[in-house]
Amino acid sequence: MSASKTFRGEFQKPYPGLKGPGANEAVDALFEKVTKAKKQYGKPNEEDYEIANEPLWHLQGRLIISQDLTLKRVLEARIRLIIQASLTTHCLTAFPYEEALEEAENMELSGDDDTAQSVLDCYPLYGLVFSVKDCAHVYGLPTTLGCSSRATQEEAASAELVQKMQDMEAMLIAKTTAPQLIMSNTTHSPLWGTTHSPIQTAEGDEKQSNEFQVGGSSGGEAALVKMGGSQIGIGTDMGGSVRQPAFLNELFGYKYVSKPQDFRWKLPKDFMTGLPHTSVPATAPGLLSRCMPTLELVARVIGVDEDELEELEAKEHNNPRIVYTTQKSSPEVSELIQWLVKSLKDRDMYTCLEQCDPLGDIDLAAWATAWTENAKENGFDEAREMLGDDPLITRTLFDESRLSSVASDSDKKSWKPDSERLAKLEETFIKQAGITEEIVEEPENVMFITPTYILGGAVQNEAFVQLDDAGESEIWCQIFNLLDWPAITIPFAHLPSKVREELRNKAESDPKWAKHLPGKVKGDVIWSKTSDDEVDRLAHLSLQLATLPGKHASLLDYARRITEPQR
Repeated sequence: MSASKTFRGEFQKPYPGLKGPGANEAVDALFEKVTKAKKQYGKPNEEDYEIANEPLWHLQGRLIISQDLTLKRVLEARIRLIIQASLTTHCLTAFPYEEALEEAENMELSGDDDTAQSVLDCYPLYGLVFSVKDCAHVYGLPTTLGCSSRATQEEAASAELVQKMQDMEAMLIAKTTAPQLIMSNTTHSPLWGTTHSPIQTAEGDEKQSNEFQVGGSSGGEAALVKMGGSQIGIGTDMGGSVRQPAFLNELFGYKYVSKPQDFRWKLPKDFMTGLPHTSVPATAPGLLSRCMPTLELVARVIGVDEDELEELEAKEHNNPRIVYTTQKSSPEVSELIQWLVKSLKDRDMYTCLEQCDPLGDIDLAAWATAWTENAKENGFDEAREMLGDDPLITRTLFDESRLSSVASDSDKKSWKPDSERLAKLEETFIKQAGITEEIVEEPENVMFITPTYILGGAVQNEAFVQLDDAGESEIWCQIFNLLDWPAITIPFAHLPSKVREELRNKAESDPKWAKHLPGKVKGDVIWSKTSDDEVDRLAHLSLQLATLPGKHASLLDYARRITEPQR
């Protein structure tokens, strides 16, 4: 992992000698823009934190029904929080706040003729402030992928998902950092430097070895969303690139399938601009949010099957068959999964289990090999061209040996992944889960509960590197990319304190895992202003839910139900 010399709260160029045309000027311009905004808007205030903590449906009520809030006020709150996030984590690549304010002025309600229903029928994302990972095109802004060669290439059109959200009156406020060529599970590039985690140790030790890992490749989105600068972040996910940083920053992180039916995602030279261009593992769009009801609302309006939604809304309950696994997880995660399964059996009729089955162990090493084979299949010629003269980051998927200029025909032939082996892995997985071919065609309401990551909560850099080097720490994310099934990581912020302490004690009793566990973290900067989260605490634990294609709405609904506080 490349170490940054840029300290929290200080702006300086990570690599002043970049040769990409206009690269240094682009970095300077961003720094100047954030500094200018800070002088104009100052620090976040208590009302800003309250706005950042409200779900979208509640903000819409205030904007449209009670009208005690304006779009301009919502944006000003987000602007102050973005400034704070940028200074703390270095998560931005573009900050078009002036354009957003101008757009908000044009979108303000005209008067009494605007009823809540008429506004939301036309503009279901009215009041939403969102941001985009720097691998999706936004009109007039560069898509840099952390490469100096792309720092001044303004895009002629926006990605279809971005445009669709703006057409629904969502307001774009920022583009955020991704690792160089989006080929890393950390977020670092020579152009933008290292993106830091917003989570900090309670002990106050700011040494890098004790700093938390922000993750990647949607690390900039995770940092900004965590600090309240954006209500929804758009990312991409080829092996956990939305779910892993969401997990590391106590967020909800949802991965679509790679070909959503309601919008185009992968087009040549667009959307997934980074490399390699792969159909397997499937690169999918994804959403990050602090708030599950907000994420569910946004996901529903931009891409959920209407027939499935109508079927789900026709009944009050959602009782899927559960298939769970604790394979490749720490004691803390394993015990959390067991606790969740048991607690679901005791819940009310709206979420209680009708059937629950263990998946059984699968060949994780074979799955890991399949993911790597497919991810690197097409080589890196276009990536090499984008890289130019920039120094290469150390923890990267980029493979210099897989270039046409140095590889022989026999080398290229050897890159071809073993499709038969992957097919057998998928067949075995489906069989162990009790899913028949007929059920795949008419999807059963089945939910998989798995680890998101080998540990359960925020991870410090030293432990992250050790676990990453050991391999398979994110294997359950990668499996659902290979299967191309929808999945979501969910934090359990309302876990009973006694249960949380018991889970930690279990992990600390095992020396193998105790060395990787962080101490307490500082209270969440937004929750601490609106609840009792200001005290130092253990990091929230997260798990992954996944389901079959065609059951997106059920997945989102169930994720919301099981993470709500129990009465």
